[in-house]
Amino acid sequence: MRIGLFGGSFNPVHSGHVGIAERAIADLRLDRVLFIPAKVNPFKVGASGAELPGGLSDDLRWELVRRVAEMNPKFEAWDVELRRAEGPSYAIDTVRAAASRFPGAELFYIIGEDNVPKLSLWRDYETLRTLCTFVQYPRTRESSTEIRRRLVSGESIADLVPPCVAAEMAVRT
Repeated sequence: MRIGLFGGSFNPVHSGHVGIAERAIADLRLDRVLFIPAKVNPFKVGASGAELPGGLSDDLRWELVRRVAEMNPKFEAWDVELRRAEGPSYAIDTVRAAASRFPGAELFYIIGEDNVPKLSLWRDYETLRTLCTFVQYPRTRESSTEIRRRLVSGESIADLVPPCVAAEMAVRT
């Protein structure tokens, strides 16, 4: 089994995330991509929760990721990091949990190309790179920051997010 681990703040999840996941499935012949919202990103203090301008709560980020996961039978939402009681969401903990959940699976950690220069700073990086293969993708035109800005100002986000996300956000705002 080939599993893609796609972690991030997903504040909110957008069409660029979906495109990267679909591309990873095709490029790597993945059986599944797990969307894993971070509780606290160790490199973005406050970036995962509602304390940012227009930021979304953990519950709403989770609900949006769950809805996106319903778009493709190879997508799955996994709340392993959101369920952690305290502290940052470290990739090493998530990869170990995935290895336990999917014994013998080949694990691919999907990251944005902007994270590559920082990989050596990740907790237990040397061990982490023996447990999974890192796969980088370029950032897309969609931006969670731009989406939050639009939400705060009452502008449409329909061109930046999947229809299920736009519909859920319309109900909640």
